[in-house]
Amino acid sequence: MDADRAGDEGAAAGGVRAGPFGAVLREQRGGVAKLWVAQDPGKGRAEALIRVEHVESGTVAYYVRDASATSTVLNDDGSPSKDKIYPGQILLPPDGHVRITVGIGRAAGCFTYTLR
Repeated sequence: MDADRAGDEGAAAGGVRAGPFGAVLREQRGGVAKLWVAQDPGKGRAEALIRVEHVESGTVAYYVRDASATSTVLNDDGSPSKDKIYPGQILLPPDGHVRITVGIGRAAGCFTYTLR
């Protein structure tokens, strides 16, 4: 999934979602960045494995998010939604193409993003 066009609501691929990919991440110049991942609603809880690869250098970093560390998203009216996200942070290079692969249980998705 080409996440360059995805917004702050995130993007979906292969039964997982990730974000935000909007203006905040576009302005990121490397370093620590927020990234939440989520599984399609109704699936059982499982650990999330996030693989971040800087395509140009081949550098890879792995992040594990524990199933017990999920958070409930609130709707605009303040009511809890069905979504459970795995909030957290990843480390990004200053520029180039990044491939983020997320696996949660049996679901897996890949997101590509260009840092400028």
